[in-house]
Amino acid sequence: MDARLSLRYERMVQSYMKVSEPLSAGMKALNDGVSSFAHTQAAWRFYANPMVSLSVLQAPLTAAAHEGITERCGSYALCIHDWSRLAYRHANKADRYAITHASDQGYDLQSSLVISDQTGEPIAPVAQCLVSGVGRQARMRRRC
Repeated sequence: MDARLSLRYERMVQSYMKVSEPLSAGMKALNDGVSSFAHTQAAWRFYANPMVSLSVLQAPLTAAAHEGITERCGSYALCIHDWSRLAYRHANKADRYAITHASDQGYDLQSSLVISDQTGEPIAPVAQCLVSGVGRQARMRRRC
């Protein structure tokens, strides 16, 4: 990524790290005098940019995982996997799917975190996968 995109990515990560109210949803905009709408529009433009790919965004996390494993692990590293069900009751999310029955609509979120075999401390997240109705249909077609 070029310097401008790298700076935008850094600012987006900082906004996720900013402490927000316990009951607020989502990230909190940076206190830099720029409106929340401008931050949202910048994020949309960032993700829509053809120079931004998941592999480019994942590269710093993969590097941190390799470095952390080298520095903080003994013979091996541990990887914790979690599957979470994200249920949404509102119908404006068209890509939800029936998880257990027709009225149980939502998504599946899989996350993986590498931890130290010595201390159990987290090292780096290495995977996240959101399964939507669109992705689920594509996987089921491949199985047939």
